Amino acid sequence: MKVTLLSLSITIVSVLISANAHAGVVTFDSFTPNTSVNGQGGWTVEDSFGNSTFPYDEAVVDDGTGNQVLRMSNAVTSTSFSDQTFSHRPAVAAGETGAGLYNDYGTDHTTPNNPPLSSATAGSKYFHAAWDFKSATGGAQPDLFLSLSPAASQSPHRMSYVGIDGGNAGGFDLNFFDTTGVAFNGTPLVTGLSYSDWHTVEMYIEFVDGLGPGAPGSEMGNDIVNILVDGTLVHTGTTWESYFANAASQVSGPHAVDSLAFVARGSAAPGTSGNGIYFDNVTISNAQFNAVPEPSSLLIFGAVAGCCMVPRRRRR
Repeated sequence: MKVTLLSLSITIVSVLISANAHAGVVTFDSFTPNTSVNGQGGWTVEDSFGNSTFPYDEAVVDDGTGNQVLRMSNAVTSTSFSDQTFSHRPAVAAGETGAGLYNDYGTDHTTPNNPPLSSATAGSKYFHAAWDFKSATGGAQPDLFLSLSPAASQSPHRMSYVGIDGGNAGGFDLNFFDTTGVAFNGTPLVTGLSYSDWHTVEMYIEFVDGLGPGAPGSEMGNDIVNILVDGTLVHTGTTWESYFANAASQVSGPHAVDSLAFVARGSAAPGTSGNGIYFDNVTISNAQFNAVPEPSSLLIFGAVAGCCMVPRRRRR
């Protein structure tokens, strides 16, 4: 079939419109202010049976410029996962072929059931999460720390991790963890990000069937995780699939994800109460990571993409 400039442009526009339809950007503007995010726009701060043990320090607030955001700190922490703060969901769960979404704990509320139950099967091998963040005070806050993880909503089954450390005088430090066998590997992503400016983190996961190389019990994962900070690719790693494949206490087999968990664990920092981190423009989708187009394609792409890109709120 002959491909003309017009037909190619129409195809690109159609793809972009389709991607936009499943972008799932939450700006919190339609949420009720000065209340918990729980129950608003598909977000939860309770387990799948409506139980919440801890009064986490989170709320929808005005950031002082007329924009509503999610404010969260680690003034209150918990060792549990299923009642932490979970985002809205993409069009379909993401994971390897046949991967289960393990967020169904059964009628007795135990975690996990024996054996744990899967509530859905992955419909895509791609998961994309993005968020904007800044300090709620504009500066450092002693012992401020939160982590964000792709997970099955309202479950302990996380598949990746980005930590945000807001306690250092020089600015935000971000770190990443993936696994080899059951061992967790930490990687610094960036250091010294300005507390007073908004920053954007993007996480793209491609779930690849099977495991990577390595002796049984110490395999590497072959899933691909790309992390971008403020538009720059800062790290390519893998997921926690090798951990779940080898940890005797966990569900064996591939795990699917359908949410982004905002987790307050570890030592509490009571001094951050009412402050912490502002989050905005939280995107959850099944978009895949794309390399930069060839130079010959950029002109066509730019000509048709402007009207179709996912809207992110313009800052005042």
